[in-house]
Amino acid sequence: MDTFQPKSVFISDGKWSPFFISSDAQEACHTIGKGICHHFLEHKSDYSRPVTVQYRSATLNKVTLHDMFYTMDEGEAHIRVPDMEQIYLCELNMSGDSFVGHTDANIPFSAGEVYMINANHPHIKRWCGDGHQRMIKIHQNDINDAIERAIGMPIYEQVIFDTHPFQPTEKVKTLCDIINIICSDMEIQNSFFGSRFNNITDELLIDLIINSIPNNYSIRLNSSQRITRPRHIRNAAEYIHSHCNENITLEKLVNVSGVSQRSLHTGFKKFFGTSPMRYLKNVRLDLVRLELKNSDLRSTTVTEVAYSYGFNHLSKFTNQYKLRFSELPSETLRNL
Repeated sequence: MDTFQPKSVFISDGKWSPFFISSDAQEACHTIGKGICHHFLEHKSDYSRPVTVQYRSATLNKVTLHDMFYTMDEGEAHIRVPDMEQIYLCELNMSGDSFVGHTDANIPFSAGEVYMINANHPHIKRWCGDGHQRMIKIHQNDINDAIERAIGMPIYEQVIFDTHPFQPTEKVKTLCDIINIICSDMEIQNSFFGSRFNNITDELLIDLIINSIPNNYSIRLNSSQRITRPRHIRNAAEYIHSHCNENITLEKLVNVSGVSQRSLHTGFKKFFGTSPMRYLKNVRLDLVRLELKNSDLRSTTVTEVAYSYGFNHLSKFTNQYKLRFSELPSETLRNL
C-alpha cells in the first residue's frame, strides 16, 4: 500500500480540505465513503499496479463539494454504490472517459458532461484510465424543498432526474460554469462563495440543478408563471401528478378543484398555458419518456410503459410522443 497523506480526511467549512491520497482501495472507500456515501472500489488490471485516488471536499451550507482524481497506469477503476440513500449526486466529468448506469456501466460519460445520480437508487461507474470529476452532494430533503419553493405546492413523488449525461449547452453550460467558478474561488483565502455567501451559493447550485437537468417536475418548473397559483389550480395540478397513472376525467378534476369546468379551464390556460386534460397528457408523456430513458431494452417494452400511464391507443400515443419529443418512443428506449 502506498499512502502519501494522513489517512483521515475531513469536510472543511467554506474551503477545500487537504487532499487525501491513497493507492489502497479499501482505505479510499472508507475515507471517501464518509464524505459521500458507502461504496465499493475495485481496480481491474492484468498487472499489480494499483489505482491512486486523490480526494478533497468542502461544505457550504446545504451542499458539499467533492473533487476527485483517479490515476492508473492501465486497467479500469470500477465504483459500485448499492443505494444512494436520500442523497443526490451531481457529477461533472472534468477529464477522462467513463461509463455509468444503474446496474450496468454501459452509458458513456465523457469529459465536459454532467450526470445526475438519483437518491435511493444504485449506481455503477467504470473509469477507463485516468479521470477527474467534481461532485455536488445534496440531501433529498433539500431537493424537495427547492422544487416545492419553485412550483408553489407540496410534492408527494420522489424527484427523479434523467439519468443520462448532458453536454454543456444552454442551462447545463451555466451549471458547469458556476460549479467551476465556485470550486476555483474556494482555493483562495476568505473565499467569496465559501466564507460569506455560502447560504446563497448552495441555493443557487440546487436551483440550477433542478432547472437544468430534466426531471419529473420539469413541466411545472418550466412554467413561465412564477406567481402563487390559486388553490383550485394547485389542487387539480397536484391531483394530476399524484394520480397520473389512473383514469382521470375532466369531471374528476372539476370535483377536486371545487370550481366550475369553465373556471378550471380558464385557470389552467392562464397559469400553465394549456387545458387541464392537455396538461395531464403532457405530464404522462414526460413520465413515459423518463421511464423509457432509464429502462433496460431487454426487459421493457414501449407498449407496457405506455399502457401503465393510460395510453391505450398505441398508434395515437406514438404520434403524440413524436410530436412532443421529435423522436419515436422506441428510439428513446434504444437510447438513439
